[in-house]
Amino acid sequence: MANDVPMVTEREPQSALVSRFLSGLATEEDFATAKANFQRWLRDQWDGDAELASATCARALVEAGGKKWQALPERDLSAHAWLFSFACPRRDDLRGQAKKWVRAARRMGGAPLIAQLVRFRRG
Repeated sequence: MANDVPMVTEREPQSALVSRFLSGLATEEDFATAKANFQRWLRDQWDGDAELASATCARALVEAGGKKWQALPERDLSAHAWLFSFACPRRDDLRGQAKKWVRAARRMGGAPLIAQLVRFRRG
């Protein structure tokens, strides 16, 4: 009867899928999984309201990044907000995760460079 017990599998963190996306190493399966995770995140954290999620994520990034992020062109901020939200940050710790995102962007070459990479990968 042990075969009747469903196998428990651990899902890969969304951040790992997003990292592969940025590096250009994501597979079709990675994209499908990431999209499904994102849809679940929208439903569970934002009652399916993608506009509210995106706007709130953008605002959290600007608050975390200060004047440099306030001065970003709209297309750069939009690229970051898209990727940050696609990473499915927890709504109850959005500010903390936005601060980590801003620090990571600095380490990886700066917000404009990351935004350019996001636009390149998204097409």
